[in-house]
Formats: sequence, C-alpha cells, structure tokens
Amino acid sequence: MSRFTSAAIVLAGTGGISGSYYLSPSKSSRAISSKVKVSFRDKYKLALLGDGDIWDKKLKLIQGDKPTHPKLQEIAKHKEQNDQLRQLHKQACEEIYGYSVIASPYFSDFKNYCSKNNKEGIGGTWIAAETSDPKNKKPPNEWDDKLTQLKAADKKGLQGDMLKLNIRLNSDSKKTPWTEEDRKQLKEWCDAFGDEIFFGEDGISAQNAKKYCTK
Repeated sequence: MSRFTSAAIVLAGTGGISGSYYLSPSKSSRAISSKVKVSFRDKYKLALLGDGDIWDKKLKLIQGDKPTHPKLQEIAKHKEQNDQLRQLHKQACEEIYGYSVIASPYFSDFKNYCSKNNKEGIGGTWIAAETSDPKNKKPPNEWDDKLTQLKAADKKGLQGDMLKLNIRLNSDSKKTPWTEEDRKQLKEWCDAFGDEIFFGEDGISAQNAKKYCTK
C-alpha cells in the first residue's frame, strides 16, 4: 500500500469521525434547546392555579416564608391579606408560569406558591390518622382497611414503592393484624406524593393515591 493510500485512509477516517461529530451535536442541541424552552405553563398546565380560595391559601404560605421572586418577597413582608397583595401574587405567578422550567430560579416558588399539589388537585379527604394503634381504640386505625385493599390489589395497577409494599405485605399471607410499620410506610408514601406537583388524575400513582390515601 502506498503512502498516499495510507494517508487517504487516515484522512477519510478522520473526516468520517469529524462528520459524525458535527452532525450529532446539531441534533442533540435542538433536542436540548426544545427542553430548555419548555415553560412551567406548558409542563405543569394541570397544576396552574385557577380561581377560588386556593389563592388565599397559597398567599398565607408566602407570608413569613422566604420566596425568591421579588414580588413574592414583597408579599412576605406583610402579615395581612388584601386585594393589592392578592393581585401582586397573581402577577408574580403569571410571570413564573412563562419561565423555562430548566433555566428558571423560581422552581420552589412555583411549587410552593403558584401551583396545586396532588392533594389539592386530586381532592377528597386524605387520611391524616397517625400510624400508632393504642389498645382498645375504636374504630380501627384508618390505614388498616387501606392496607388490606393494597395487599389484595392487582400488581398491574401498582408501581414504585406501592408495588414494593404490596409485595412485602404478601410475603406473609397469614400476617394479621397490620403493624405500625405497615401503616407508616403507606402514610409516608401518601404524604410525599400528596405534596408533589399535580400532573393529573390519570396516572398510576394518582390512581393509587385515590384508592389508598383518601377516605
């Protein structure tokens, strides 16, 4: 093989690698760019605050807290609730809704003061009972019935920690009654999921919450 041929192969290989290098970043850059541009309004459209008393509830959370958005910081200085502060709250949330989720410094503000969590979005009465079970307490602990339902549930309708709990509950088919640890695991999942940003009621986790976290 001549020196020219060897050099040509090296150059061709380098060019091939370079060619693929310059093509790939272009595609990935477009994908990354599209993700960066996704706004809170687009990604969390089902969680946006509409009308109603929920605004006053969120306003109370701001007051005395430490938000990041300047308009929310102004609200935090006040203890009273009035129409001027309510309007400022809505203006701040509208501005935050327009920000990119990835690039925004206001994710915590959005989550805490400008959006519905799963408890608020799904609604109903969420079980708030403690997991302890004092002797002779009547009626039985509210979590016990939910644990019984969860143990008998079809695994196809479960995922994540709820599926793991179902498997653990079924590891001892004769296990009765339910223990404080059993209740604690279910309550912790319900509390954590309830505080997450609302994505709708159709997902598996949302359906699990309706069945096993609400009365």
